[in-house]
Amino acid sequence: MHSQRTRLSLASALALCANLTACYTIVPIAGDAGSDDASAPADTATVDASAPGDASTTTPDVTFPVDAMQPADGPIADASTPPDGPVVDAGPVSPGGSVDLLVVVDDSNSMTRNIESLRAYLGATVNTLLDHHRVGDVRIGVVTTNLGTPGAVIPSCAASDTGDDGVLNPRMRGAAARLREQPEVSNAFCTPEVLAQPWVTVRLGDNAMSVVNTPACQVTLSIGGCGIEQPLEAAYRALVTQGAAGRPNAGFLRADATLAILVLTDEEDGSVRDCRYHDGVGACSDATDVFQASATRWASPDLNLRFYMAAPGSAQDPTWPLERYVDPQRLTRGLLGLKPGHPERIVFGAITGVPLAVPTTSTGTDWDALLGPAAAGRPEDFTARNGALAYDNPMDPSGPTSMRSANPDALCPLRVVPACRASGTPDIRACSTTEQPFAWPARRVAELARRFDRSPLCAGAACGNGMVASICATGDSTPFVDFANRIARRVVR
Repeated sequence: MHSQRTRLSLASALALCANLTACYTIVPIAGDAGSDDASAPADTATVDASAPGDASTTTPDVTFPVDAMQPADGPIADASTPPDGPVVDAGPVSPGGSVDLLVVVDDSNSMTRNIESLRAYLGATVNTLLDHHRVGDVRIGVVTTNLGTPGAVIPSCAASDTGDDGVLNPRMRGAAARLREQPEVSNAFCTPEVLAQPWVTVRLGDNAMSVVNTPACQVTLSIGGCGIEQPLEAAYRALVTQGAAGRPNAGFLRADATLAILVLTDEEDGSVRDCRYHDGVGACSDATDVFQASATRWASPDLNLRFYMAAPGSAQDPTWPLERYVDPQRLTRGLLGLKPGHPERIVFGAITGVPLAVPTTSTGTDWDALLGPAAAGRPEDFTARNGALAYDNPMDPSGPTSMRSANPDALCPLRVVPACRASGTPDIRACSTTEQPFAWPARRVAELARRFDRSPLCAGAACGNGMVASICATGDSTPFVDFANRIARRVVR
C-alpha cells in the first residue's frame, strides 16, 4: 500500500510555484519573443553521475499528502488497447525500472510558443512516470531537428554541413545552436553542471521541485534554428550514429531501460537522403541537392514545399524511406535495432502537425481516417496510402484544416492547407504564423507513430506504442501525461 505521505505531485508542485517569488526565469533574447517563465526555489538538482561532467548532490525529499491521482500500472492486458487517458488507481505498483527519454525539438522561428509549452510541461511526463507510476529513474536527452543543409547555405541553417548533428544537449554541444545566443536560465535547478552535461537524470525520491523543473533545463532553446526540419533523422542520428561507442552520445542508452522518443515539431519531417549516412540496406540515391534553390528536379521551386508536394517514394521525394527508422520486415534495423528482440520497449510520441481532434475509433487513433486508407493488402506501405482521402475539414471554425498530401492552400501560395490552427483563433485566413499560428501536416511523423502503434512488431501483434497529439493545442499538459502513461506500461521492473 502507498504511504499516506508521498513526494510532491505535479499539480501540487505547480501550485507551490505559483506562490513562490521565482520558479523559473528566462531572460529574453533578440528574436525569441515570449521567453519568460516563472522561476524556482533555491534547491539543488540531482544530476546523473554517470554522464561526463556530472556532479551529484543530495536534496531533502519534500512530502505532501497523497494526491488524488494514484499510481497505476501493471502488465498490459491487451497490447492493442491504447494506454491513453488519465492515470487511474489500479492498485500498488512495485517501484523500479528505467526510462531513457529522447526529446527531439524543432527550434525554428515558428516554435516560440511550442518550446515554451515544452519547458512548462515536460516535467508532467517525468512527474507522471516517477510519482504516479513509481518508475525508478528517467534519463532525459535533447536534440534539435537541425541537421544542416549540406552543399547549400540557407539563412538560419547554421553549420550547414551537419547542423547540430544529433548531438545531445545542443545549447551547449550543438555546432549550430551554439552559434546563436541561447536564453539565460536562472532556474536554481539548472546548475552549471546540469546545463553542461550531455543528459540529465531524475530519480524516484528526488526533491519534487527538482522533478518538475530539471527536465526543462536543456530544452530551454532559442528559436532561429534551421527551417528545414529533420526530426526522424535527428532521432536516428542521436541514437544510432552518435550513440555508437566512442561517439558523443555513447552511454545515453541503457540496455535495461525503456526507450521513449518524443518529437515536437510544427512541420513535416524533411529527413533528406544524405548517402554519407546510408545504413547499407538497398541502394542510396543522394538527395542533398534538394537544398539548392537552383535544382529543378524537385516538386516545387520553393524549398519548403518540396517536402509537401512530392508523392512519397517518387523520384521527386528527397526523404529517406520510413523503413530506415521502423521496418516491419526487419526488426533489427533502424530504431528497432536499438532494443534487439524487444520492440515493445520503444515508445514513440509526437506533438506535431495533426488536427486538434485526431480521428479515433473505439480502439484508439483512426490512422486510415487521419492519413488516408492503406492500399488493399499493403497496410505497411506508406507510399501506397491514398493521401487524397486523408482527414480534411474545410469547415474548421479557425479556418480549413487538412492532412491530405500535396494539398496547396489556394489563399497562401507558399504553403499547403494547415493540419491545424491555434486553438480558439478566429477564421482570419492568415498566411503568417505571427497572425494565426498553425502547423503543417506532418504525415511522415504520424506514419512512424502509426507503425509503433499498429504495425505487427510485437510477436506479430500491434505494440500499442505510438501516439500523436496536435501541437496547435498549446497550454495543455494532457499529451505529455498521456505519453507518460504509454511509456509506463512498457517499463521493465
